[in-house]
Amino acid sequence: MIFERQPEIIYAVYMAFIFANLLMIPFGYLAIKTSAQMLRVPKNILMPAILMFCIVGSFAINNSVFDVGIMLLMGVIGFFLEANGFPVAPVVLGLVLGPILEKNFMMSMIKTEWDFLPFFSRPISAILCTLTIIIWFFPILATFLEKTKKENR
Repeated sequence: MIFERQPEIIYAVYMAFIFANLLMIPFGYLAIKTSAQMLRVPKNILMPAILMFCIVGSFAINNSVFDVGIMLLMGVIGFFLEANGFPVAPVVLGLVLGPILEKNFMMSMIKTEWDFLPFFSRPISAILCTLTIIIWFFPILATFLEKTKKENR
């Protein structure tokens, strides 16, 4: 109803967004130049500073030393994963996005009364679900195709 009764508020919001994006150009350029200078800091100074910020940040979330211990444990696990050639980025994404995904999935399941069919009933959702399934099984398919290609030689 706000679009119909007070469109000037919507225009003001859009203009504020446009103005903010225009301001981001010079400020973003300055931020990039400034953050590039951080790469010149020696590692023996930079790494303890990053560790300090990680410890303070993990403590500040719940004011709990337990969270700091979990952060350190995850850091050690990440170090060993990286040292053995496992990518760490998917693990971090899973830990950060997992609870959000689970919450939204449960809300969707409750709304659909535990029926999976609505996930595939609309064209866009069906295409996205199909693409997701293809991406999940692509590594298996790629290794299978590579094995058959070697056998045919």
